[in-house]
Amino acid sequence: MKLMIVESPNKVRSLSAILGEDWKVMATSGHFRDLPRKDLGISLPGFELHYEYSPGLEGKPHTSGKARVDRIRLHLSDAEMVYLATDADREGEAIGWHLKDALGLRDSDYQRVTFGSIEPEAVAEALRNTRKLDMASVYAQEGRRALDRLVGYLVSPVLSDMAGMGLSAGRVQSPALMLIVAREREIRAFKVTNHFGAVVKFDGGAWSAKWDTAPFVSEDRPYVMDVELASRAAACRSFRVLTADSKDAKENPPSPFDTALLLQAASVKLKMDVDATMKAAQALFEGPPGSEHGVITYHRTDSVNFSPASLAEIRAYAQAKGLPVADKPRTWKESEDAQAGHQAIRPTDLAVEEAGETEAQRGLYRLIRERAIASQLAEARYRNTAVRLVALDGGTAFEFVAKGRVMTDPGWRVLTQGDAADESGGDDDETGQVPVLPVG
Repeated sequence: MKLMIVESPNKVRSLSAILGEDWKVMATSGHFRDLPRKDLGISLPGFELHYEYSPGLEGKPHTSGKARVDRIRLHLSDAEMVYLATDADREGEAIGWHLKDALGLRDSDYQRVTFGSIEPEAVAEALRNTRKLDMASVYAQEGRRALDRLVGYLVSPVLSDMAGMGLSAGRVQSPALMLIVAREREIRAFKVTNHFGAVVKFDGGAWSAKWDTAPFVSEDRPYVMDVELASRAAACRSFRVLTADSKDAKENPPSPFDTALLLQAASVKLKMDVDATMKAAQALFEGPPGSEHGVITYHRTDSVNFSPASLAEIRAYAQAKGLPVADKPRTWKESEDAQAGHQAIRPTDLAVEEAGETEAQRGLYRLIRERAIASQLAEARYRNTAVRLVALDGGTAFEFVAKGRVMTDPGWRVLTQGDAADESGGDDDETGQVPVLPVG
């Protein structure tokens, strides 16, 4: 028998079905060891970390870290090999190391495997590419955890004494608070400045042009403060075309969702706060009671890319539905600090068009499904038009600029009009359906 250990109990059933009868899959249910709850847990000045098992829920000793490890230990003697399949990020690598240490595994007793999705192809590929624990990642997690503890335990008492009340400091909270205070000071120091612009509308409001104030401002005085000058610009009625330009442009679909992008999109499109979004996503990930798996992949991820198997599945589905598929699979550059322990969020079965037991879950599922499919579709195409006009008032020239675009091929937009969370939308300076006008 081969023993595979993962973090999430939600993965056990699906992995057991993929791996077959020769495997035993068990879960740690996340971290099971940590620094002491009441002591610093770090020897100074050597910075050695001292761990203890996590306590269980009140009245439920079987949920303690030690109880969870002991359950796994019962199957060690029957295992010809232990596969540490915790997540691929720093936290997962650290949990893998804690397992190795707590279970007393030698290097010859275990293999480290990681997969970004619970799919047969991904699991098989992971088992073909086993390795040992990456101690650099383990040390990185320990460094982060130690900083949390050092700041929290050593700075909080000083902060509380200075403030005269019980306050806590943290590795993230402290600089975040500093940024909030700095921004609040800027807001309080802000002085209202009344300045002016002008807009002229054409063809019954079908398009408009904005006054270009650049010739009337300077670095020292960046705004037009002269209401009389602005009134003269607004009174212009006779215009000559200085330049007119029209060219084709394209708009690629936004990347698939990582957790941060999902939260942003749900806030804008569905008016859901962070807690409501994560609660709905957790329900979609777990699936309805009695189901073998959820309807979306793991929703806590910093990756905006899919696994190769998922890419192939999405593209095949889109082609079967007659959607305009991109010439080649789309991938996105990950942020430098992304750990990509899990692939981007997507439905586990694209054929399921509606899922969820509440309106919030259904709305979030639609958002995830549309974004996943749209990511592999062809770009939308537009015709962009820019016109610069001039009007003369006495000896003063007032120039106005109009920009507009018309969709010529919807591409990925045939599926969705966007989730208001992508940054590839139209220009804020667009002023309607601007016609191509003859110069002069």
